[in-house]
Amino acid sequence: MKQIGIGDEKVKMLAKGKYEPGCIAVDDLFVLGLEKCKKSGLRFCLICPEMVTSEQAKEIANYYNEHTECFEVSRKVYEHVAEKGNTCGIVLYTKIEQMSMRALESAKLVLVCDGIEISGNIGTMFRTAEAVAADAILFTNLRAKVFDSKVLHSSRGMMFNVPFAEMSFEDCTKALEQYEIIPVLCEPEQGTDFKKFDYNKKVALVVGSERFGADKRWFGVKECEFLRIPMFGEMDSLNVATAASLILYEARYGQNK
Repeated sequence: MKQIGIGDEKVKMLAKGKYEPGCIAVDDLFVLGLEKCKKSGLRFCLICPEMVTSEQAKEIANYYNEHTECFEVSRKVYEHVAEKGNTCGIVLYTKIEQMSMRALESAKLVLVCDGIEISGNIGTMFRTAEAVAADAILFTNLRAKVFDSKVLHSSRGMMFNVPFAEMSFEDCTKALEQYEIIPVLCEPEQGTDFKKFDYNKKVALVVGSERFGADKRWFGVKECEFLRIPMFGEMDSLNVATAASLILYEARYGQNK
């Protein structure tokens, strides 16, 4: 492997987090070992040999050394570009391709995230969507980045496993209509109790911004249905990622009956 130092352009780019569109840096050993991470659009990899000590890390480092361009770096350089406290000794720079809308043709359970502002919530929803085997996540009106280290870590790398796309509100509603997927808006104050809702159809569960809720244009979508999660205390709503988890699991149970 060629050695590079702190002045190398690749190192500078990773340290600043100024990634190309659709690209992300991965420095978590669990995520690096995911098959879909290994099969993503590999760009290059930095490896600090003195930090790659476990058998798992050595195996993963060998894989990337065989499948993409790798560079040897010192511990100082590695710590300059990796997340604080990360000690696996490997940083992969790779691209995640967004899904084609044609994939919605066979989709039955989709999550639509509208106006989400907090990276951790996006990551949690990726993780939950993977756990319930949701077919896709569609992001509209985003106020946070999907290709972000906080999303990567809070999702445990599940952004590699769950098909997703970023799009405008108009393109989202058009795609749902084209593939006959019914948008179902989760609203705190109106709609059918989420435990009583009929999920036995192609549905796109829509959750909105942490502060402002979903785009009001959803209320004007002719096919849109509504559900709510009842509140029994003084709080009038749940955290958006918590709400998404509840309705995703309920939808999965409903569709599996």
